[in-house]
Amino acid sequence: MFKLNPLDVKRVVKTTVLINASLIFLMTSCGSSDSSGTIDDFVETEIEDTESAYTYADCSALTVQVELMTCLAENLLSTLSTTEVDTMLNDLTETNATESWSNLPTGSFDYNGILIDDLSDDAQEAAEALLDEALSDQGNQTMEQIRLADEYLSTFDGNVYGEDNYAVAFLGEPSTNEPWIVEFAGHHYTFFASYNAEPVSLTPNFVAVEPVTWSDGDTTYSPMAQHQEALVALFDSLDSGQLVTALLPDVYDDVLVGPQDDGNYPDEQEGLIVADLSDAQKALVIAVIEAYAGDANGTGQSANYTSDEQLDLTYIAYGSYPDITTQESYARIDGPNIWIEFTVQGGVVFSDNHYHSIWRDKELDYGGNFGL
Repeated sequence: MFKLNPLDVKRVVKTTVLINASLIFLMTSCGSSDSSGTIDDFVETEIEDTESAYTYADCSALTVQVELMTCLAENLLSTLSTTEVDTMLNDLTETNATESWSNLPTGSFDYNGILIDDLSDDAQEAAEALLDEALSDQGNQTMEQIRLADEYLSTFDGNVYGEDNYAVAFLGEPSTNEPWIVEFAGHHYTFFASYNAEPVSLTPNFVAVEPVTWSDGDTTYSPMAQHQEALVALFDSLDSGQLVTALLPDVYDDVLVGPQDDGNYPDEQEGLIVADLSDAQKALVIAVIEAYAGDANGTGQSANYTSDEQLDLTYIAYGSYPDITTQESYARIDGPNIWIEFTVQGGVVFSDNHYHSIWRDKELDYGGNFGL
């Protein structure tokens, strides 16, 4: 069956709206002395009220990951107006990917796509289903609790923070056989879930939180405890000589390869090579890697990083303090493909600790589409 490209559908719809609006304007201006409004008023109203060219479908029977993600993405698009679809769909370009995210709150940065908070109830439900499927159970817990931390911050500044102050966008059109990306981005959490006939990567994946721990009634939340505790266990396992080798000469107040710093890796790996560690210490390195790469659903990145070949060529390092608790503590995992950074900073809203971290893939960031 012939199927119009949705981008072409938008052009056809817009042209039709313009023609119809022109006729309405001419009819009302010629046939009634009390008509009001301008042609721009009619065009704006018609475009905003136009339904999406996508159709909602039951995705529950799909078992192939890329087919399920494509179905869920099209369901989200089906809940949007034509204007919203145009905002949600972005070309798959390096500029649209690398310059579209930040660690600033959404009010301070122009993110791709549409904020969860600005979507209709149906669209929010469809968006959450899509985001959930991009992540493993572990990843969903990470995302949900970081968003809850932002919601907790909103009780102190509701104009800046909130669990729904995150934007959803597509880079490229959702497809079962062409490259495209789901971008979910905001202040303390960002991922780029990339597909090309199969899941490719979840990176860059920026993971941060403030406060690092808080309580709501009888429930205590610590969204990044798994990440921080895995690093503490790793560096606690090193003897004095290994700690000297793993110490970096510089002080780090944030991650090196963060937003808009794609490819900013050191020229040479630094620190302590994992090949020289005991089997028990290697297991601790794997625990750190899986705290991040285990968040992806179906990409296989974690298994790649922890193969014997990759692991033995990976370096671990720390800056300032190996306790990963004191402010200005910094930790790094640097492998042939994997890059992880973790920093302990002073808080913005509170005086206590504030974590920034990032997981990158040196070959597969943004699905490997731009060779970064």
